[in-house]
Amino acid sequence: MKRLMPLILATSLALSGCVASTPGKARTSTSSSEAQRERARQAFDELEGRPPAQAAAPASKPAPEPPHREEYRPAPAKGTPAPDFSESTHLIAKGYGQSRPEAVRRAKAELSNIFESRIESDISSVTRAVTDSAQGDTLYKNVQSKIRVASSVELEGVEIGSVTKDGREYMAEAGLDRARAAEKWQHDINRLNARIEVEEQAARASRGKLMQLKHLNEAMDLFIEREALVSRLRVINRPTRGADHKEFEALVSTLQKVKTDFRLNLKVDAPNGEELSRKLAKKLTEAGFLVESNGRGGDATLHISMTLSRVELNNPNFKFMRATADVAIIDPTTGKMVGSFNENKREGHITYQEAGVKATRSLAGALSAEIVAYFN
Repeated sequence: MKRLMPLILATSLALSGCVASTPGKARTSTSSSEAQRERARQAFDELEGRPPAQAAAPASKPAPEPPHREEYRPAPAKGTPAPDFSESTHLIAKGYGQSRPEAVRRAKAELSNIFESRIESDISSVTRAVTDSAQGDTLYKNVQSKIRVASSVELEGVEIGSVTKDGREYMAEAGLDRARAAEKWQHDINRLNARIEVEEQAARASRGKLMQLKHLNEAMDLFIEREALVSRLRVINRPTRGADHKEFEALVSTLQKVKTDFRLNLKVDAPNGEELSRKLAKKLTEAGFLVESNGRGGDATLHISMTLSRVELNNPNFKFMRATADVAIIDPTTGKMVGSFNENKREGHITYQEAGVKATRSLAGALSAEIVAYFN
């Protein structure tokens, strides 16, 4: 009987909890029904001898993290932290940007700028005293253009340190290991010294002016490249011996001697051959060359084949022509071709004939620039 009474009580409570409430009282009876069901469950647990179930405590929400300064690092090799730089071991530059890649790019550019300004200043001081004269003005301009190319530094072995963000701006550090850079650049200087000697010997052994000029121009390019490396070593406080004025003056003097009275012979095979020859001769003479157009003799023969072709662009107002040229550079002493290139230009006019004249004129300008670059 004692066990029967809790059972009757639990059953009655459960049934009362299952009684449907009217729609108007549905919301108000929800909490009362849940309480009755809970009392019924406790009654059944007591009847079966189980301890009453404990209501689960509500989970607490984690506290929000306070804002903090972000630090970004590049993506080094796995397991390798970003390097820490020291002025004693690295040449360091900083870059800023609105994004991480922009800050890194500017840091690298700033590091290169340190070298570029010093390189151009150092090499110019060596070349100016030798070539800055009326006789060597053309050569000086050519050397200066080569210096600008050599001073445009694309550094190898640059490391990126930590990249931090302060507000909306990122700051990146770029560093160049002084010892490793010095070892590599000194090795490159030794290699260039050997190549310069080879080119100068080849120039002395060449019979014709064309190959002498070719080897001496190569020696000049290598000379400037070497002096750029010497200047880099000065920037990182690892000075080494560079060229003095006498060494450079000897190279320049030999180069000027070969270029003096250097004759280009034009052999043009083209519909407007005379017009193309005349325009090329004018531009090459302005660049300091002596030009002949009879197809014989000279220190270098330029065999130029040009064709004109119509270009259909479905434009009712203009006619278009394309001028295409193939150039072969022949060494008269051996009869061998030592170089070649091609060029083409398209121009339009109200007639095909006038379009052809314009295309030929435009082609002459492009060809003369290619020829001057080849011999300089």
